[in-house]
Amino acid sequence: MPRNIGSLIVKLLIVSFLVGWALTLFDITPLELLEDLTGTIGEIYSLALNSVHWAADYILLGAVVVLPIWGIVAGLNYLQRKSRRKMSSSSKQQD
Repeated sequence: MPRNIGSLIVKLLIVSFLVGWALTLFDITPLELLEDLTGTIGEIYSLALNSVHWAADYILLGAVVVLPIWGIVAGLNYLQRKSRRKMSSSSKQQD
C-alpha cells in the first residue's frame, strides 16, 4: 500500500476517467459492460488460450533446432572446463 493514500485515489480517479471516456468513444455503457461481463471474460480466456496454442507451435518447432545445439555447446564447454582444471592441477603439482 502506498504511503500517500490521497495521491493513489487521485491517480485512480484520473485513470478511471480516461478509461470511461475511451469507452464512450465506442458507445459502451457501464450497464452493457456489466451485462456482458461473463461473455467478455470468456472471450478473454479464449483469446489467451488461442495465443498460448499459437505460441506453443513455434516454441516446439524452434526447440527441435535450438535444444540439440545448446546441448552440444554446453557439453563442449563442460569438457573444455574439465580439461582446463586437469591441466591447472597438473601444473600445480609440477611446481
